[in-house]
Amino acid sequence: MDPIRLSQLKSRVSLVVCVIDALTSQAPLGNTTTVHLEGTRSKAIRKSNGSYIFNDLTPGDYRLVVQSDYYFQAWKNIAVTTHNVIEVVQLNPIPSYTFSPGAGLIRCMLRDAAGAPIRDAHLQSTVLTEDCARARLLTDGADKGALEVTLSSFTGTIVAGDTYLLRGRGVKAAEEIIRISEVLEHQKRFRLVDGLKKAYARGALLLPVQETRSTQRGEVAIAFRGNRTSTFQTDLVITYGVNGRHVIEEITVSEGTTANLGTLVLT
Repeated sequence: MDPIRLSQLKSRVSLVVCVIDALTSQAPLGNTTTVHLEGTRSKAIRKSNGSYIFNDLTPGDYRLVVQSDYYFQAWKNIAVTTHNVIEVVQLNPIPSYTFSPGAGLIRCMLRDAAGAPIRDAHLQSTVLTEDCARARLLTDGADKGALEVTLSSFTGTIVAGDTYLLRGRGVKAAEEIIRISEVLEHQKRFRLVDGLKKAYARGALLLPVQETRSTQRGEVAIAFRGNRTSTFQTDLVITYGVNGRHVIEEITVSEGTTANLGTLVLT
């Protein structure tokens, strides 16, 4: 009998996807999350820590799609190389999500001048009360173009995928929206998606930003987590339509209550 040669094939990890709840920074509610890549038959392997692994992908560009009950579908363009890629995807709750009793909520319905629902409008709500800052810039601040920031004075956890308004100190201080792409050193150093457009001195504030979109019925729900004060001011920017029109509303939010704006007619 001819000898039988046994060989062991090892898979190469190409992509790791970490899916988290944008409100709680924890795993999504329930067990309905699905993660797939368009244009490939490769299936995600779910690990015990809640991450999803894709093995042996051909290097190239892919479209990552994540779905889960109680959340809006999320998608992301991914560039896969020969090196391991880690992507964090935050899922935004839909209005029927089970919000905690202590959450501060903003709810409304969006309609156009004809009374039809405005669907897929983008909503961005920023906490304006400075006592609710999630953190402050440390050391000598950050220069224009910087892709990393060092932070201190935390009032909550900052994770990859978070969005903040970075606000400098002073009457005419600079400010801009920043997005966290990677935690480099836990609760200290963070990488940004884009380089800073302006320079900021030590003590500049990171104010929480919550983002969502309207449902097919034009329904909206925005929730806030972990703010230092129970009542705080926010602004609400609504972007919709082909021309990117927007409306800004200033709203007072209190923990454990809902600020119901009713039906907003956008023309």
